[in-house]
Amino acid sequence: MSTCLERFFCPNKPICSSGRRATFYYPGGGTYSGNWLCNKHQGWGVKKTAKRTCQYFFGKKHPDGQLIYEGDWVMNKRQGIGSMLRKRGTEIQLIYSGRWYDDMKCGEGKQFYSDGCVYFGKWIRNGRHGLGIQWYNNGNIYAGEWETDFRHGLGVMFYANGNRYEGHFARGYKNGEGVFYHMHTGQIQKGMWENDNLKTSVIQDEQKIRCNTAITSYPIPRNYLKYPNEIMRELFQRYKAFSNKPHRRFNDRVSLAFIHHHRQYASCEERFASPTIVNLYPNAAFGCTCDCENVARNEANFSQI
Repeated sequence: MSTCLERFFCPNKPICSSGRRATFYYPGGGTYSGNWLCNKHQGWGVKKTAKRTCQYFFGKKHPDGQLIYEGDWVMNKRQGIGSMLRKRGTEIQLIYSGRWYDDMKCGEGKQFYSDGCVYFGKWIRNGRHGLGIQWYNNGNIYAGEWETDFRHGLGVMFYANGNRYEGHFARGYKNGEGVFYHMHTGQIQKGMWENDNLKTSVIQDEQKIRCNTAITSYPIPRNYLKYPNEIMRELFQRYKAFSNKPHRRFNDRVSLAFIHHHRQYASCEERFASPTIVNLYPNAAFGCTCDCENVARNEANFSQI
């Protein structure tokens, strides 16, 4: 009753909605059920996006379904503990469950990717940052440090075939000093790596870690060097400078993601730059809206005549 009287005597005064509301329907689709504070989501609530079809999402891998967030809110932003789900018909798939801050994944959380990979660990600004472990769809497992959504720092990679790598990573690749364990042949390889490429190494036989009972067909010959430690130290120092790569900055990753997302609007970009009609972007996910393709074809036909 007080709200009605306030609207009658002060029609231009905005109404401040606070408390719990059953369901609020957005004009563009989607709903919100939960607590409010001064017309903003505050506390626990459930927000659902509109049900979209494949015509709305162009070029996406999984266009259908709707997103559902269940968790804490602070001033219209996801902040606290919450879960993000995707609903397709009667099927509900968990995407992320963990902590949020300022409407972004921040803190400890678990992410389920569409290709079958699973990550559990620390997050900062929607990127994997800190200690974490990821299970890949090919059977590999990585446990170690992350920076700006890349493997960066000390870590261990367990391969599906039984081998193991322990050492340094940078920008998602093996960079720096590391040890690779060949579990089937029983050999330990110590060396320097650069972008997953081995530059120099020393291999030694270790019977205790050998999985196969048969003797390896490639035995390591006896070392006849007089000063092997000095030689290996010199080789390691030679390639150490190439492996010290700084981590990728967060702003660079955001810029690359922005460019990749808006490439579908690059209507002025030439796809056929020569009369040979060679498509310069065969796997492009955007459609060219200009007539550069027809112009290139007409010029090619005219030159042939």
